[in-house]
Amino acid sequence: MDIMTPIQAIITIERGRIIGIEQMLGGVTIISEQGIHTYPGAYVLPGLVDSHCHFHALGELLNGLRLYDLHSKEETINHCKLHTDLRGEWLYGMGWNQELWKEAVYPHAKDLDAIFPDTPVYLRRADGHAAWVNSKAMECAGITDSTPNPEGGTIIREDGKATGILIDNAMDIVAHLIPELTKDMQINNILTAAKHCSSLGLTEVHDMDVHPSLLPIYLELAENGLLPVRIQSFIKAQQDQWIEHGCLPAGGEFVRIAGLKFFVDGALGSRGAAMIENYADADHNGLILMDEETLFQKAKRGIEEGFSIATHAIGDMANHIVINAYERLRKDGIADADVILRIEHTQIIKMEDITRMNEYAIKAIPQSVHCISDAPMAKTRLGTRASKTYPWKSLINHGLHPAGSSDFPIESANPLVGIDAYCRRIPFNDNSAWMPEEIISQEDAINSYTSWAHEASGMEYRRGSIALKYDADLTILNKDIASCPADDILHTQVLATYTAGIRRYHSE
Repeated sequence: MDIMTPIQAIITIERGRIIGIEQMLGGVTIISEQGIHTYPGAYVLPGLVDSHCHFHALGELLNGLRLYDLHSKEETINHCKLHTDLRGEWLYGMGWNQELWKEAVYPHAKDLDAIFPDTPVYLRRADGHAAWVNSKAMECAGITDSTPNPEGGTIIREDGKATGILIDNAMDIVAHLIPELTKDMQINNILTAAKHCSSLGLTEVHDMDVHPSLLPIYLELAENGLLPVRIQSFIKAQQDQWIEHGCLPAGGEFVRIAGLKFFVDGALGSRGAAMIENYADADHNGLILMDEETLFQKAKRGIEEGFSIATHAIGDMANHIVINAYERLRKDGIADADVILRIEHTQIIKMEDITRMNEYAIKAIPQSVHCISDAPMAKTRLGTRASKTYPWKSLINHGLHPAGSSDFPIESANPLVGIDAYCRRIPFNDNSAWMPEEIISQEDAINSYTSWAHEASGMEYRRGSIALKYDADLTILNKDIASCPADDILHTQVLATYTAGIRRYHSE
């Protein structure tokens, strides 16, 4: 008996695996070595998974300077003024988004200079693909008005003068100067993120663009039994970091070194997503951070070492480039049927490329919450074009199983927000669905965060279903989110989270 939707049942667990399932009305009872836990009126489903996130960054955000959901440049600067913890001499924060401000334009270094004339400031945009820095930070980095743009990056200028906005690879000119966190800080960030995720019903995450230096810390925490969620790690590979640090695939119950992470373009909000046509609100078509041949060669080397491959692609040109490279890997016999090839985001894509994704067994990893968050900005950036935008239903109709994710901390880590976005597709601060033809069913939305998520990491043979001998990774809710009205999903409460048969979270 394989069950993938919420049920009411008595579930018996032994040594982290499900050994008994007895469906019954009235709620959920879990019997394990921990004792008997009863949840009257509740429903249990396979543990929820976030298939694309930045785990340590979530903890860093929760413990640091948070600039999300602020509605003006002035409000953002005021938050910075109140933050007293520095990274060495640097003020570091993340989360600003000018598209949410009353004046939806990029800020300027001089806005920060008035408050921070002598403290270097580095503030990452919400999407992680742009930074706002002050003049002191540019001085430290040697950025002048004549500094050339790096390959795959842009120093935004006005009348020939650097404004303090750095896009994609230009961010690295400053970012490398910011002091590293201590090991104790990194551990605290990871444990903070883990506790938060478990409270949201997550039992597993796919952690993207992980710096190799963090892997020993993750492994140490796993060995000491301190992680309440499982982590599939996809390592930084854009600059061959995995080779430099000698990383190889490794299995483990709570930390698995699974894949490599590449980038072909930037983000839509910063106009770095690589488009076939120019942006509707700019006279260019974005940035290509890695060409097809380079991706092919780098992915080939990773596959030969046993890694899965995950590549960031948002724009329709970027998705086309990635699919071209993946097609060659399949046709040349480098990536056989067991090799997982993923496209992270699959945000704007031509219909013929969706067809090719199914033909060459390419996994789609969208973030449904990006759609409802990005909608006003996306309409401005894209105008009218032929490519599909946030095309979840189209992916499913072409035989694909998109794996649900959030890209946290860029968006909320709450999987119920993502499931709601899949099923209603109503942008924030709006009342009607955007492109409702791409809405998917509640059952498919649940699959996306459970069984399909495990397909994207090769773990579907033991997770993603309530079945005998499967891992006892379970999420218990107070509602049946498969059958309740779609607008009730956001009001659902997580009652408990079990990973490997142990209750890691329960509501008071």
